[in-house]
Formats: sequence, C-alpha cells, structure tokens
Amino acid sequence: MAERVFAMPDLGEGLEEGEIVSWRVAEGDEVALNQPIVEVETAKMTVEIPSPFAGVIAKLHADAGDAVAVGAPLVTFSVLGEVAGAAEEPVESSVPAKQATGSVAATPAVRKRAKDLGVDLATVTGTGPGGRVTAEDVERSSGTEADLDSERVTVSPIRRTIARRMEQAASIPQVTTFRTVDATSLEAVRAELEVSPLPVFIAALCRTIAAHPILNAAWTEDAIVVHNTVHAGIAVDTERGLFVPVIRDAGARGVADLSAEIRRLAAAARAGSLSPDEATGATISVSNTGSYGSEAGTPLLNPPNAVTIALGVIEPRALVTGGGAVEARWACTISLTFDHRVLDGAAAGRALTDLVDLLENADALRELPR
Repeated sequence: MAERVFAMPDLGEGLEEGEIVSWRVAEGDEVALNQPIVEVETAKMTVEIPSPFAGVIAKLHADAGDAVAVGAPLVTFSVLGEVAGAAEEPVESSVPAKQATGSVAATPAVRKRAKDLGVDLATVTGTGPGGRVTAEDVERSSGTEADLDSERVTVSPIRRTIARRMEQAASIPQVTTFRTVDATSLEAVRAELEVSPLPVFIAALCRTIAAHPILNAAWTEDAIVVHNTVHAGIAVDTERGLFVPVIRDAGARGVADLSAEIRRLAAAARAGSLSPDEATGATISVSNTGSYGSEAGTPLLNPPNAVTIALGVIEPRALVTGGGAVEARWACTISLTFDHRVLDGAAAGRALTDLVDLLENADALRELPR
C-alpha cells in the first residue's frame, strides 16, 4: 500500500488556516471515498471535509482545537496502489458548509481548553446559548479556579482573520464623509413595503451606483477595476465574530427579494453555514450600525472594496425644515468610507448627495424595484 498525505485545503478566498472542531475518524479506520472525515472551522464557515481517497487512516496530523495552515499536512492515508488525484490537490472550495451534528456544542477554543485540562466535554453541562459549553463550564468541571482579575481568551481563526483584515484596511489611505438624512420618506416607504430600512437602503444604493459606478470599484497596482455588477457585502454580527455575507447581483433584485436574502444570509452567518460563494466576492460593503443603536461611526474598508457605507440608527431628531422651523423628524446619519486612491472627496461627496436626495424622496423610493 502507498501513503498519500492530504493537506489542509483552501476553503475560500483569503483563508489561511482552519481549526479542527472534531475528527469523524481515528487512526487505523478504513474510509471510503468522499466519506466525511473531519469538521473544520474557518474564519468564514464550518465545513465537513470528505476523504479524497478510499483506504486506511495512517496518521492524523492535528488534534481537535489545533489550527492547521492551508497546505499543511492534515491526514496521511494508506491506499492500495497508485491513486489518481495527488494528495496535494485541494478539496473543491464548493464543499458545502454545515453545522456540527452528533457532537457537543463548543467552540474549538473551548475544546482545546477541555483537552488541556483533561475534561471530557460529554460530561459537561453547557450553560451557553442553546446549551453550548463555555470555557467557564470547562473550568468548573476541572476544578480549576479562574483568575479573578483577568481572563485569557484564546484567539479563534475568525478573530485572527478579522485582526489581519483590519490591519490591512488600516494601511489603505481612506476618508469617511458623513451626511444627516431626513428619513421620514424612508420610514414611510419601508412601512408600506413591510420591510426593515436596510433592503430599501441597499436598493437605493444600487440605483446610486448606476449613476456613480466608481463606488463599486477596487484598487489594483496597475488599474482601478470598476465592477459592472453590484455584489453587496452586509456586515453581520455573530457570537463567533463579524461576517460579511454577500448579496449577489443586488442591483437586479427588488426590495422584497433583498429583504429575504438579507434574512437568509444573516441566519446562515450566525449558524456558521455560509458557503464559500456566499462569504466572498463583495464589490461594496454595507454596515447597518443602527441595528445596535449606533448613531454614526467611521467604518473601515473591506479590502479590496473601495467603499464601505454605514447606516446609523433611525430615530427622531430635531431637524430644520425647508421653512426654517425646527421639527422632530425621523433621521439618521450615513457614513461613507472610501479608498482615496480610487475616489476623490468631490466624487464621493456627489455620490453621497445623490443617495441622500433619493432616500429623502418618497416618490423616487416607490419607483425602486419591489
């Protein structure tokens, strides 16, 4: 029998490592081709990786809780004769994401902590959301007293990726410009359509991009790439960190379709079941900071996107109306961060003005695709 080393595959754009959640096999087990062998958590999803060979597991190169770099050895197989498809060939990146099944609900960091302390997770009662086992549950089961003055939080693959991308974003010359929006019309139209403000906002943004395509662009060393199709990344907060699932061809969708897709992608992000296609390829990024009460902020870019735009909380504010009177009206702040290598301030300002004018015009909003 010949040995074949299977390396950690590249499971999506920008991913550098995966963390072992659990093995479905042990050394010495016989496996069939495409049999699930390991569950891996990456910065964007949780996936089950199938076996690329039929044979025997000769060696597992990592334990549950270990982080394995893309391209590093994952499993060594003993296979009969020569096998087509060398071990270094990665599993297709379209491997479907799925939740862990038949195992204790716990993050890889908690699993590693349990392993270090010699705690069997199956014996621990989880107190986290949905019965998830927390680090504190493991500590209590082990009899280890936690440090009362501080807590050491293991950095997950997601948090490491977020940190790297924030460092990358911070190196880009970027500027944020702000506008206050009289959101009376936006509130009225979204109520008529029985949706949240976000899908109406994204539809209006796509209409604005049609007139200002430079918003939907990216910087490269030899050219500015202006995308013809809007793939809108939407920031979603999850218990595992920030995810940016992507609404494909957002400009071709009506408001109702956008609303349904936002809900679907947000649920998939929180469940850890985004596919690689759903987690990559944004051409512009949108953050609904108002969902957690923030009035305004300075969103960082999501490289390689040239623009990130944030919608602040919509709430009554004192606004000066056209007649000069001060009234309490629905209002919000829009923050537009742009790559200054791609856009100048005037271009960004004109685009933002057009977007605000659209959001303040009920008739124009009603003309958006529904």
